[in-house]
Amino acid sequence: MSRYDTSAALRTGGKLFQNFSTSDGLTDNDVHAIVQDKTGKIWFGTRGDLTIYDGKTFTTLTDNDGNTFRNLKAIIKDKNDNIWFGGDALWRYDGNGISQVDQIGAGVIIQDKKGNVLTSIGGSIFRYDEHTLSDKKPLATEIKTKYDYRRNLPFGILVADDGSIWIGSDRYSCYGKILTDFKSSAGY
Repeated sequence: MSRYDTSAALRTGGKLFQNFSTSDGLTDNDVHAIVQDKTGKIWFGTRGDLTIYDGKTFTTLTDNDGNTFRNLKAIIKDKNDNIWFGGDALWRYDGNGISQVDQIGAGVIIQDKKGNVLTSIGGSIFRYDEHTLSDKKPLATEIKTKYDYRRNLPFGILVADDGSIWIGSDRYSCYGKILTDFKSSAGY
């Protein structure tokens, strides 16, 4: 993991990146997702654990039972400054504590223009209603595609400037309010 720092480059004779690894306190060198919270702390979702960097120290987060959050694939900060992170389950940090939103998990997480949070771990997309995001169990709507099976992990979801949602995976790419499949000329 590296951090670009131009002021450090001037002090260190031209080095532009500061490298962090497990020897510095990062729990795993396989970093999947990074987000900065409203206090300036950097959250790292790794294959190992969820780690927060405050500018000086790395801290591994645990749940109420002392278990770490493992194999994290995605992290976002929503419009209300909540941190959503997912891997084998989906969690939300609201500034006071961490709560598990579901056991389905999330390999990708985004927030659309309306404020809904969209997640997927494969196949279906789950849309958490913006008006219930702070609820213990936000209202979720499952959006299915004809390629609906767990191995079909979307690799990316994008909310375009016009509000349309683009989803790409190894089986399909689609967009829109009603998902429209795009296929290659070979039919897949």
